[in-house]
Amino acid sequence: MGNETSDDIEISDFSRLPTAPVVSVQMLTYQHARFLVEAIEGVLAQRTNFPIELLIADDASTDGAGDIARSYQRAHPEIVRIVTGPANIGARAHRRRVARRIRGEFVAFCEGDDYWTDPLKIQRQVDYLRAHPEAGAVHTDFDHLLMRGRHWRRLPNFQKHRYAGGDVPTGKVFSTLLRSSFVQTCTLCIRADIDRAFLADFLLDSYPVGDWPLSIYVAAAHEIGFLRESTAVYRRVTGSMMNAGRTTRARMTAAYIPMIESVCDRMEVPEIDRVQALLPLYHALFSQALFAGESALLRQVLEWLRENDESFLSPWWRRLKIYLARLPVFHETLAVKYEVSAAIDEWLRYRPEAKQARRTDS
Repeated sequence: MGNETSDDIEISDFSRLPTAPVVSVQMLTYQHARFLVEAIEGVLAQRTNFPIELLIADDASTDGAGDIARSYQRAHPEIVRIVTGPANIGARAHRRRVARRIRGEFVAFCEGDDYWTDPLKIQRQVDYLRAHPEAGAVHTDFDHLLMRGRHWRRLPNFQKHRYAGGDVPTGKVFSTLLRSSFVQTCTLCIRADIDRAFLADFLLDSYPVGDWPLSIYVAAAHEIGFLRESTAVYRRVTGSMMNAGRTTRARMTAAYIPMIESVCDRMEVPEIDRVQALLPLYHALFSQALFAGESALLRQVLEWLRENDESFLSPWWRRLKIYLARLPVFHETLAVKYEVSAAIDEWLRYRPEAKQARRTDS
């Protein structure tokens, strides 16, 4: 394949692989040994009337994930390819490395700590994209699995809960995606030429994430479809960014702001739409900065809101929070109250996943 580097390693048997796979499944993995079997099995279980290939891209894991990938390549050389290297290069470079080897007309994604549950996932998505040439990608509902303590808890059909009745935005969703990322990567199937163009022409290394800009990039010129069926499980593991502490969450949200500003600049988004795109981030960051006691960050948020959304700061209780935030005990008390409330909400909505707990906590 072209554009390879001397450090790239591929383990595959092209005499056994399909010559023209319709879908290339991209599975990025790093230190996912305890989850990887489930991820791979979900892809192998797919039932399609066309050939597919699975590219397991291991970024030099040290926990045995690479050994698991090799065992599956030996057992299933007709579908599995391994892409790796001698040293860890990081998620962004690793993503580009495996993307160079994509041969399918479409690309589907499943990272090594997520997994697919619907054996017809790819078939339905390819059928949709072939029937809707105006669509650049299609995604689905999913189950959300998170760890609390040493036990997994699960919320089925996450999008149905997020959007009352499952009314997920679909079709021309560019403006909506600028304001909020709602496409879960492990459910996404995209036309491969769009993904290649995104990686070559749009994704910047300075962006803190790649999935949200990808969805925006697709939506700028194409429609995005949605299938209501839950086809996958997105797993939020201990130590992940979304499970991180208050300060880390606030700084991550803050990092999204220059990314969205950059996207708006490059796509020449009108100023009024740019402000609308940034409002949800600044609203979220207002609370996060308070909870984390990040006074400098809070000052930046307040400065922007006073200029662009002063009504948000009008309620007396928000003004009181700003005043009380000067007291160290306040943001600690507020944070505890928020986290207790979130824990109760999770307890009411998420149900125990005993099978998963037994499998991964041993």
